[in-house]
Amino acid sequence: MVLIFLLYALLASTFTLGKILLFYAPPLFLTAIRMFVAGLLLLGVHYLFDKKKQLVFSLQDCISFLFISFVHILIPYSTEFFALQNVASSCAALVYNLSPFFTALFSYLVFHEVMTPKKWLGFGLGLIGIMYFIRPEQLCYGGFDWSYSLLLISVSSASLGWVTVRYFINRRGFSILFINGVAMLLAGIESFVLSWFLHEQVVLPWGHMQNFLTLLVLIILIANVLFYNLYGYLLKRYTATLLSFIGFTTPLFTALYDWLFLGYHVSSNFFISIAIVACGIYIFYQEELRQSYIGKD
Repeated sequence: MVLIFLLYALLASTFTLGKILLFYAPPLFLTAIRMFVAGLLLLGVHYLFDKKKQLVFSLQDCISFLFISFVHILIPYSTEFFALQNVASSCAALVYNLSPFFTALFSYLVFHEVMTPKKWLGFGLGLIGIMYFIRPEQLCYGGFDWSYSLLLISVSSASLGWVTVRYFINRRGFSILFINGVAMLLAGIESFVLSWFLHEQVVLPWGHMQNFLTLLVLIILIANVLFYNLYGYLLKRYTATLLSFIGFTTPLFTALYDWLFLGYHVSSNFFISIAIVACGIYIFYQEELRQSYIGKD
């Protein structure tokens, strides 16, 4: 369980990094260069350390990888970057906490995982805990904003993507490094094409190139290398629904980073919210154990 919380401690930092990077590059181009570099890096590591040296042998595999690149990488990240142009990173992290509901639906359809009353109770407590800390009215400042619709598309696509990756790992035997490497490389190429097709105005930040490259390397290492592959590793032991549900902690980690590194005040609501979310996670986790979807630690 410790690795799962480390997973989301890493994820929380990427919302802030992504928000800052948008000052240097537009959404699609940023997605393109990030995923292209990350894909080459992961495939290089796979080639050096994986003895199987897996390749795509069938047309069905090629189609599957194209599907994963769209659903798992291109759609979630491009829509998230577009949304982050207009919303705070903490709000984006909050909306991403809807992912367990989408993941539960997709896991039910693909793996026939049953949602019990206790699991719904755990979901409810987690949602109450987050809403207690970040009030719903903070999401909208001047009426309806399409940015939140883009975030919903990002969340639902990412949830479907992880369920698809889990299916690929369990049924086809591909390594997580190979799956993520191919998907990111393809998504990077797709993003470059879309950026050119949509005439996205790209002006490289030559005067701030060192800052841009430093932030780009950080977000690639944290999100694309550490987060994605740790998540894939944990999918072998835990269900996608449980992993996404513990993502309720992401906005809390974000607030904690604000307190530690930026000096922002954290109210008592922060600690009350942690307690509520922890109760929900515990109830959900115990039910997953009872259903034998996961093994005991």
